[in-house]
Amino acid sequence: MFKIAIFRALQLGDLLCSIPAVRALKSHYPNAKLYFIGLPHMRTLMERFDCIDEYVDFPGHPQLPEIAYNPDNLERFVKQMQAEKFDLLIQMQGDGTVVNDFLQNFAAKRLVGFQPTASIDNPDWMTYPGKLHEVNRHLALMEFLGLKIPNRTMYFPLFPQDWEAYRKIKAEIKYPFVIIHVGSRDAKRRWPVENFGFLATLMQQMGYQIVLTGVSAEESLVNELQRILEQPVLNLCSRLDLGTLGCLLKESTLLVCNCTGVSHIAAALEAKSVVISLDGEPERWGPLNTALHTTFDLTKPIAMEDIVREIRRVLPVLSVFGRNA
Repeated sequence: MFKIAIFRALQLGDLLCSIPAVRALKSHYPNAKLYFIGLPHMRTLMERFDCIDEYVDFPGHPQLPEIAYNPDNLERFVKQMQAEKFDLLIQMQGDGTVVNDFLQNFAAKRLVGFQPTASIDNPDWMTYPGKLHEVNRHLALMEFLGLKIPNRTMYFPLFPQDWEAYRKIKAEIKYPFVIIHVGSRDAKRRWPVENFGFLATLMQQMGYQIVLTGVSAEESLVNELQRILEQPVLNLCSRLDLGTLGCLLKESTLLVCNCTGVSHIAAALEAKSVVISLDGEPERWGPLNTALHTTFDLTKPIAMEDIVREIRRVLPVLSVFGRNA
């Protein structure tokens, strides 16, 4: 059996942006066994995708900051990868500055992917395209390798068990509702809680229930937002797995969030969103469908009035009975 491995040991949003490329790869090699090498805590996410046959936990590397590194674990891991005898290994971690030499240790028959500069004249290495959206960057790599792209859109599957879990919390939700997600893994990408509070109050006055989401590490932020709001909200922080969150997004009228993992799930599910970007790279990470999603680059001068105007544009004002006013 032809064995393909992808190396991309990154976080949720990074992985979701690579899924269109992974699906194109599986479409081109339908009979191959496709391995995905990534961070252990991303296994649950990636096992949702039927284009991936086996997920492999990466134990860390001294020059990669995502997880703690143990040299003994890494040595065992490299031997495990050598034993797999991959026919094709694809480097999708980044420009390859750190990992290209490391991946040579896997002894795959063919190693391909991104390189930092055009210094290597080799048809297996594509110079890292710095100005593309993250989705299109990896699709460009597939095209560089000669693949056709049957579908360029993001994707997040929802299963019957996800909807069953959602039904258990649905009774707590008052429709129509707006989701506010104040967290982000990187504190520098977090918009101030009081700003989210201002928008939440506005949308409550417009007739929407506010539903707060977040992971357990974000509970203090979510609770702070709940405290500053005068009207009741539904706080679902740390109560949702990824599938249930996906169902919640599909049922929502709008998501308001930082540029973080939940914004990518919303993009994949075509759930309308307003995204606050503080990373300075909205053209790389913001949702591609600008008819459905609005991204505000807050590294540039943008007034709260601009965001309020957009909220009012995308949300109809409701009466207290939930009908259009």
